[in-house]
Amino acid sequence: MDNIHTQLRQLVAEACTYPPESVERRQRLNQIIRKIMRSGKLWREKTEYYNDALQETWEYCCGHLEEYDPERASVITWLDNHLKKRLRSWRDRANRQLNRQITPSNTEANFTDPIERVVAEFDIQPVLEIWEKTTEWVNKDPDHLLCKTCFRNCPDVNCQVLFLRRFPSETPWNDIASDFDLTPAETKDLPKFYNRKCLPLLREFGTSQGYIDPAKTRTKRKS
Repeated sequence: MDNIHTQLRQLVAEACTYPPESVERRQRLNQIIRKIMRSGKLWREKTEYYNDALQETWEYCCGHLEEYDPERASVITWLDNHLKKRLRSWRDRANRQLNRQITPSNTEANFTDPIERVVAEFDIQPVLEIWEKTTEWVNKDPDHLLCKTCFRNCPDVNCQVLFLRRFPSETPWNDIASDFDLTPAETKDLPKFYNRKCLPLLREFGTSQGYIDPAKTRTKRKS
C-alpha cells in the first residue's frame, strides 16, 4: 500500500524539477494521474457532478504541483481534500439551481472519461506523439551517437541502453548497475554520466525537432 504513495511522491518531486510546459513534466503528470486512477484510492461518490469535480481536481494537480507538501499528507490525500472541496462547491451550486427550479443537464450525454478530459485540457496528445518519436529515435539511433557515448570503458553501458532502461519504466540506478556488475563507485557516478552526457543529447534531439525552445532552455540554465 505504501509503495504507491512513495511512487507518487517521487513523481511529484521529479515533475517539479522541470519547467511547466516541458515534455518531461507532462509525462510525469500523466503518470501521476494514471497511477492514482488505477489505484482506486481516490474518493468516489455517485453524484451527477462528480466527473466535473474530478476534472477540476486534475487541473488543480497539474497547475499547483509545487504546493504539495509531502510532510503534511500523501499525494492522494492532498488531492482527496481538494476533490471534496470541489464536490461541496458543486453540491452548493446544484442546490441553488434546484431552488431556482432549473432542470439539471443530462449527465450521461455529457459524460467524458476524466483521463481523456484532463489530457485534452492540457494538450497531452501532442506530447504522446513526441514521446513516440523520441523513443523511435532512441531505438534506431540513426547517427550511432547514443551507442557510442559510453560510460567509462563499458561499451555495454551507453546512452541508448540507459534511455531504454530509464523511460518509460524508470528502472532504478542500483538495478541497472547490478545488471552490468558495476562497482559501488561506478554505481554512484552512473547518474552523473547520464545527466552530463546523455540528457544533453536528448535535449539536442528535442531542439532539432522543434520540441524544445532553445531560448527557454538557456533561460532555465541561467536561473
